[in-house]
Amino acid sequence: MPSPIAVSRLRAEAFRCARADLRPAEDELWFRESPEAEGGCGVTGFACSIPVGGRHIYEPSIHMRNRGNGKGGGIAACGLAPEDLGVSRKVLDEDYIVQVALLDGAARGDVERSAIEPDFNIDQGGLIPTVDDYRDVPLLEVRPPDIVRYFVRVKPEVLERFAEEKGFGDLPEREVEDEFVYQNSVRLNDEFYASLGEKRAFVLSHSRNLLVVKIVGYAEAAVQYYRMPDMRAHVWIAHQRYPTKGRVWHPGGAHPFVGLNEALVHNGDFANYHSVCEYLAGRNIFPRFLTDTEVSVLLFDLWSRV
Repeated sequence: MPSPIAVSRLRAEAFRCARADLRPAEDELWFRESPEAEGGCGVTGFACSIPVGGRHIYEPSIHMRNRGNGKGGGIAACGLAPEDLGVSRKVLDEDYIVQVALLDGAARGDVERSAIEPDFNIDQGGLIPTVDDYRDVPLLEVRPPDIVRYFVRVKPEVLERFAEEKGFGDLPEREVEDEFVYQNSVRLNDEFYASLGEKRAFVLSHSRNLLVVKIVGYAEAAVQYYRMPDMRAHVWIAHQRYPTKGRVWHPGGAHPFVGLNEALVHNGDFANYHSVCEYLAGRNIFPRFLTDTEVSVLLFDLWSRV
């Protein structure tokens, strides 16, 4: 019988090989210097034993507003209340909540035909509510993207084929499904966002019982615009971004970033961005949004799942 270390190495190699086709067509693209330098960004958050509404992250975000410059703000909520989302407890606990930001409203049909409908059973799906006019939200100068939310599970026949193609026959079914969801989001982002190409849509989050929204603006504006003051969760985090150079306008560069079932925000710069990118590239993992926080959550996801 192989030793635990040997089993772990075989598992890691299986994941590395399974992600080989996620490598960018031009290898030099993943190694670009992060074009945005983060200043003294603002982060805040809390966890509660009972679910509380988004209004309770609103005020802390305002107090951190001076740590951002309105070029990127985001919210993550975890431990959600199913009735607030219109689903059963079973669906909330078992389904993946795939949230896609539509930078081009006309992209929704293409996204669904390409990356949702062929592969997933959809228990619920639709645009999340927003205020009628973004100009009614203080300090919101750019209309945030529409967000479409899907509660999904991978179709059994799709999952079986994926496990066979990727050599995951010995893995538990849920772990194979986790990896399928992760890879599907990477492909969706490549097709509809592509950091160096046309930007039509991108995946905000694809987790179980966790969701993310982010905008060009301040974090508290996201709470208002997406009508989240009464949406309850056990854990809330918020981020006020302060990028100081480069392309600072796109919501894809705002925090939080997700791996699979985790959301991360951070304050400051990563001195070892390039070395972490090299480490990830050796395992066929590549940042798509060209910000240093993204590589950290990819690293965390690698170490926690693989």
